[in-house]
Amino acid sequence: MRYKTPLSVYIVWHPNFSEGQQIADFLYSFLCRDSSKPLVRSMGIPVYFRSTKTTGTNQPIQIDFDESEFTAVIALVSDEFVNDKEYEKFIDSKFDKCNSAKDKRRIYPIAISKNAYNVSPKLSPINFIRVEKKIKSHCDTVENESVFSQIKSPVLHELCRLLMNMKKATDETDSLTIAPPIKLFISHSKHDETKLVATRFRDFINSQTQLKTFFDTNDIAYGSNFGEEIKKASHESALVAFQSDTYAEREWCRIEVLEAKKTGCPIVIVNAVQNREQRAFPYLGNYPSIRFKDNFLEIIDLTLEQVLFNIYTKLFLDSITNLYKIKTHKILSTSPELFTLLQLKKEGLSNSIKFGLVIYPDPPLGSEEMELLNDMDDDYFFITPLTLPTISK
Repeated sequence: MRYKTPLSVYIVWHPNFSEGQQIADFLYSFLCRDSSKPLVRSMGIPVYFRSTKTTGTNQPIQIDFDESEFTAVIALVSDEFVNDKEYEKFIDSKFDKCNSAKDKRRIYPIAISKNAYNVSPKLSPINFIRVEKKIKSHCDTVENESVFSQIKSPVLHELCRLLMNMKKATDETDSLTIAPPIKLFISHSKHDETKLVATRFRDFINSQTQLKTFFDTNDIAYGSNFGEEIKKASHESALVAFQSDTYAEREWCRIEVLEAKKTGCPIVIVNAVQNREQRAFPYLGNYPSIRFKDNFLEIIDLTLEQVLFNIYTKLFLDSITNLYKIKTHKILSTSPELFTLLQLKKEGLSNSIKFGLVIYPDPPLGSEEMELLNDMDDDYFFITPLTLPTISK
């Protein structure tokens, strides 16, 4: 059986565009892995470069769309790209391939140059990802980070929508039939200054991005059950929790976190504690956190990374267990914890199964954490893709 990865990303740029390698390396670092941090958990999405012309042709290596279930082609359209007719032919052929299976393949052109929209008549009508500043030499780190930040959010958002079988956000209209975009649930305390921060964050998302927010002050209809509305929104959104001085003291803040954890909703913790907490809420652990410094775009990027990681990881773990023909009891997109084990015990095992096989993303937990899980219940066996081949069928 031929294995297909859930998603492959191809980055295309002209070899004479010297800054193309920098952008490609940046995309690789957060979509696949950061080579400078080999032991840190990574997204793990296969990323391939298409720049160097192949021998005997004036075009890059071809793309095999049959190697993955979903395929994204990111074109860095510079002046060099626009002026090369062979690269125009190459990207046009990929455009036709993507158009033949829009639910599985997409092309995302990035306008590096103001002339990018003239690259081809086929691509001209597409809403390009726009870069307002030009990437510079390696020495201008601040300038380049600004360019990278303009690329990261839309790429993450579009890849999420691709895997969720949503229409491209850049192509949406106001039609009522279009699926809703990714929503961010903003969880915050109304009893300290973060209520103002959360409002600013909501306004930033609604005015500066293509995302949507759920903000309980405005988004819960009069007469609705507050708890049920919170639960429903948690199931449909990524949760951004502003951990402030009074966050852990508020019942509904704690409920929002617990409901999100129960449903496997992506969660990001924004550390906004100003002075101290009387008691930290223990169930905020096991998720990425970021210090609040008016860095709204960084918070959004981290949240989108978690959304994409959750979607891709579930697809990847499902495909790899099918490859090895191993039946798992549960697929997790985060590392297991005692809360996870409690949810597993509630679900229970069927009488015909001696133990439940649970798979979660690499890297494996340390022995000290695994010992806690085993002490509580040894009816479940936790594995990662690294250890999966050692399991007998």
